[in-house]
Amino acid sequence: MTRAADPTDLEALERFVVENDELLELEERIGRFNVFDALRIERVEIRHSNFLAWLLDPNGSHGQGDLFLKAVLMDMLKKAREAGQTPPLSPVLLDGVDLHAIEIRREWKNLDLLIRSRNPPFVVVVENKIDSGEHSKQLDRYAQAVHAEFGNAAALFVFLAASGQEASDESWIDYSYVDLHRVLSRVKRTAAGSLGADVAIFLDHYLGLIGSRFMNDAKIEELCRRIYSNHRRAVDLIFENVGTIGGGVHARFAELVRESGLDCEVVLNESRVTKIVPRSWLPFLPPLSVYSNQDARSWLAIRLDTWETGLYLQVRVTQTTSNDYRNRIVEALTTAGNPFGFRISFKRTWRDQKRITLYTETVVEEIDNGTDEEEKAAQLAFERLKTLLQRIAGVREVLARVQHDTK
Repeated sequence: MTRAADPTDLEALERFVVENDELLELEERIGRFNVFDALRIERVEIRHSNFLAWLLDPNGSHGQGDLFLKAVLMDMLKKAREAGQTPPLSPVLLDGVDLHAIEIRREWKNLDLLIRSRNPPFVVVVENKIDSGEHSKQLDRYAQAVHAEFGNAAALFVFLAASGQEASDESWIDYSYVDLHRVLSRVKRTAAGSLGADVAIFLDHYLGLIGSRFMNDAKIEELCRRIYSNHRRAVDLIFENVGTIGGGVHARFAELVRESGLDCEVVLNESRVTKIVPRSWLPFLPPLSVYSNQDARSWLAIRLDTWETGLYLQVRVTQTTSNDYRNRIVEALTTAGNPFGFRISFKRTWRDQKRITLYTETVVEEIDNGTDEEEKAAQLAFERLKTLLQRIAGVREVLARVQHDTK
C-alpha cells in the first residue's frame, strides 16, 4: 500500500525547489554542458580508463605524440621518489626518451591500464578506483602477474583514486585525480598553441569533469552547506528515497563538527572519508603532506572512514615528503605508557610505511538505509569523536616537545 504524502514533506520540497537561490547558483556553477556528463560516464571507471589510455597513447588520434604521456609519467615518477621508492627511471632521463614505441594495454590480466616500454625497459601499472574499493589481495595479484610477465623490466605500480582512497599495498604509490587535473591543466596551458581545437575542447571537458566531480571546490562546499542548513528536511527526504547506503553520514558528521564549536578543522569531507585536525596541533605540524587537495599540515589527523558498510574512527599518519620528522612524532606518541592508546601495527617496518594507523575503533559495523539511521550514525560518530578528543588532549604537548627538541 502506498503511503500518503505528508503535507509538511511536500511543503519542504516545494520550498527547496522554489525558494532556493543557492540551488540556482549551484546549478549554474556545475550545470554547464559537459560531454562526459551527457554520456553518463562521469563515475564509470572503465570509461575513465579508456579515455586515459587514448590520451596517453603516443600514437593516439589526438595527434600530440607523447606530450600527455611524458607529463603524466614524469609526475608519477616524481611521486614515487617522494614516497621513498626507487622509480624505474628518473623524470630527467624520461624527458629525453622517445616514447613513440611505447605500448598501452587495457584490461591485461584485468589490470585497468598497463604502460610498457621496451627501450628503456620499464612497466607502469595503473589501477583506477572511483567509487569501488579493492578486492581481496587484488593489488598483490596484479603485481605478481606483472613480475611474472615482465620480470626483467623495472615496474611502477600506481593506485589512481578519486575520493581520498589509499592503496592497501605499500609498494603501490597513491595518485589522485587531483594530481591528474594539475598535470593535464599544466599541459593545456603550456601547449595551448599546438593543441588542435577538437582536442583542446575534449581536454577542457575532461578537466571540467574532474574539477566538478572529484575535487573540493570551496564555493560549492559553501553552497551545499547553506542549502542543507536552509532545506534540511527536503535534502533528507531526497537521501531517504534515492540515496546510497551511508551516503549522508559524512556530510552530517562534518556539519556537527563545524556547528559544535570544537576547536578542530575539517580538512577533508567526502562521501567515504572525513579528516579532522585539532587546531592546537597545527602549529607543530610542518607542511609535509603529499596530498595537494588538503592542508599540508594534516598528515597527522583524526579520520572517519566508511569501509564497505561500516563506520570507523581512526588516528592516522599519512604519506609525507620527509619521514624523519614524522617518525619522531610517531615514536613520541607510541612510547610505552602513553595515555592515548596509540600503537603501531607493523613494529619492524613502520618507519618505511607510507601511512601509519595509530588508533582504530568501530563506530557502527553496518549502516542501514534511511535518513534516521544515517543521522544516528553521524551523531554516534560525533560523540565518539568528543570522547577521543578528551583522551588525546595531551597530544599537543607531545608535538610541542618534539618540535622543541628538533630545533
